[in-house]
Amino acid sequence: MEYIKKTAEQITKHALMVINRIDENQVNKMIEIILESDSIFIVGSGRSELIGKAFAMRLMHLGFNVHVVGEVTAPAIKNTDCLIAISGSGETKVVTIAAQTAKEIRATVVGITTNTKSTLSNHLNVIVEIDSKSKEPWEHPTSHVLKGNYDDMTPMGTLFEDSTHLFLDGLIAEFMARLGKKEVDLKMRHAIIE
Repeated sequence: MEYIKKTAEQITKHALMVINRIDENQVNKMIEIILESDSIFIVGSGRSELIGKAFAMRLMHLGFNVHVVGEVTAPAIKNTDCLIAISGSGETKVVTIAAQTAKEIRATVVGITTNTKSTLSNHLNVIVEIDSKSKEPWEHPTSHVLKGNYDDMTPMGTLFEDSTHLFLDGLIAEFMARLGKKEVDLKMRHAIIE
């Protein structure tokens, strides 16, 4: 239990610190893009894909037309749609290729990444920087990173993924407030065949 509590506390503190550093203008642009798009497409790979799917589900509960790239029911993306591309490193091939393809057909592309100088960033209209450790070395280590106290407890992209998940859950709350939705509204669109 000691490691569970300690790690959960460190992840939570870290995520709050990271979310406080996100550029509010970029978040507002992301919100406007989602509100104005005919459809929202979400792409990620590995655990980033799972975070993206959780976000897609909540957007669907809010009534948005949303698709996960790679799912068999996902239609073609159009220039009136947006793509939300999630990659800590900004170098994940499936994500960068999806972003490039979306940009080529003039869809709006929003990226969530730690790396603003990545291949992914070359294809973005909006970039939400999650200033966190991904699978790649982190640019801004904190004192406990320097002491080596948490890298083994939060391996690979854990901090990026958890911070992104909390950010996107917060974004759902923002949409609920802006759209005047309550939990009961979301529940009406929740799956009943489970």
